[in-house]
Amino acid sequence: MMTETLTLPADVDQASYSNEPLGPSSQGCCKVSNGNVCGSGSLVGVRNGRSLILTNAHVAGTKLGKSMRCTFPHANNKTVTATVIMAAYSDRIMMDWAVLEADRKLDLPHVKLQNQVPEGEHYTGGYPRCRGPYYQRLNTTRITHNGTVWRWQPISIGGQSGSGVHSARDNLQYGLLTWSWGGDGAGQTMRSVWLQYANRAAVGFPRPLDLVELSDRAEDLEEGFFQQTNITTLPIWDHLDDGGDDDQPEDPEPNPELAEFMIRQLGEWQAEVSNAMERVRKFLPEGDGDDGGGNDTGPLFGL
Repeated sequence: MMTETLTLPADVDQASYSNEPLGPSSQGCCKVSNGNVCGSGSLVGVRNGRSLILTNAHVAGTKLGKSMRCTFPHANNKTVTATVIMAAYSDRIMMDWAVLEADRKLDLPHVKLQNQVPEGEHYTGGYPRCRGPYYQRLNTTRITHNGTVWRWQPISIGGQSGSGVHSARDNLQYGLLTWSWGGDGAGQTMRSVWLQYANRAAVGFPRPLDLVELSDRAEDLEEGFFQQTNITTLPIWDHLDDGGDDDQPEDPEPNPELAEFMIRQLGEWQAEVSNAMERVRKFLPEGDGDDGGGNDTGPLFGL
């Protein structure tokens, strides 16, 4: 595996990047090339004998069936074609992810998603400045918005969008590197993605104005939630794994009880956060909050 020379801005610490993976799950990282847009992705499951890749919607776009190239450094830089099968994006709430299906199965680790709030040490691998792969150990600075938004050091830069963030404890994927925010790197926890995925809806916290996407936007990026109608579930969630074969030919039947539970739980969380915000607002100067800008609280809402 060859690593391309990385040229970094003066305010980015070169020493924070490693040429070698910091954990086994980074072996499933890839470069996602969508026209003139370059980002990162990671292997998250197998469906119908084909690998599934998670990345950002602002990298892959939201047009179902759109094809792009994914290059896997730990498979001798093999490049495969992958198409968008599910995507969610909004510029009003914090929602930015896409699932791609490759044209084959890669002989690499496929690491499932964990919908719990992350704890402990984490690492990531991707293509900053479209060079790499490079790897980083991430140090959490805060987890906010009811466990759905994750901030860390060092700061993230363009090209890393879509990188998987994996736990050093169990090597599962807990986050999706997506933004820079106030001098931090930032991303969505898989808990946040799970809420949107399970509800098939654009739900989330309002998006702060100073949240910065880390690469150019795909040309066919649209707002809203998009899914292929014949997909009910994808074999990408660790907590749904029954130990069966991920290469099952068909998706499981819909689970209306699960959907009703998630909608009910989401409503309870909305009420809790709204009530907490009202209590906190009485004691804080206007504009204050965990990040100094009032962006760490506020109700969930749907579009």
